[in-house]
Amino acid sequence: MTVTVATSTDLDWILALLARRRRSLVEYAPLFWQPAPDARNNHRAFLDHLLTEGGARAYRTDQSVLIATPRGAGWLVDDAHIDTQPWAPGDGRDLWNAFAADCHGSEVRFVCPAYEPVRADFARGAGLTCAESWWLAELTDSGGGRAGAQITVPGADAITVAAPPVYAPPGPVLFLPAPTDVTLALPAALTTARELGCAAVVVNVPHGDDDSAGSLMNAGFRRHCDYFTGTVHSI
Repeated sequence: MTVTVATSTDLDWILALLARRRRSLVEYAPLFWQPAPDARNNHRAFLDHLLTEGGARAYRTDQSVLIATPRGAGWLVDDAHIDTQPWAPGDGRDLWNAFAADCHGSEVRFVCPAYEPVRADFARGAGLTCAESWWLAELTDSGGGRAGAQITVPGADAITVAAPPVYAPPGPVLFLPAPTDVTLALPAALTTARELGCAAVVVNVPHGDDDSAGSLMNAGFRRHCDYFTGTVHSI
């Protein structure tokens, strides 16, 4: 397999590949990941900007793609899909090593939905460690709210956040980025989210906080997405 730099001339192919990946995830969080009617055009505009002006590093093979976007002094890897299993050895290793050849030693944040455990396995193999996890509760009886509201509930500050433009949930997400007391915060967060017309509540939990994880499970939340961090090295 041959790795090449992905450019805007590869957009149609990249969009089709990443759309297949998103479709496979929708069943696990149908509200959170409800597709936007104009998802393709929105994603095209976003990726075109990244590849032409946004400073992204992008690599492809005949079947797979990895796009690293600038994040502070480092990189965020989210738009990546390996259309063969397993990720490493194979396309995953070769794409990562191309990235590492350009960005060796840089900080990276790698997004791993809990429903794609092969991504997490790959992240660990690349020397990254799980830093935090998002826990999700979808609210089927709510919607219609607006993003940008900053609120305080017992045990946490929160904000209502709009979905990325490739998704169209029926309302924003109430996001708790750093709760000080998850057990105290959850009942109020769920009630407030419905009052604000949110489609979901997401709670960020540092890795290893088993007490908070237990409280979230008891309240009907599920671990939705893991975030791995570390430095970029070849594998």
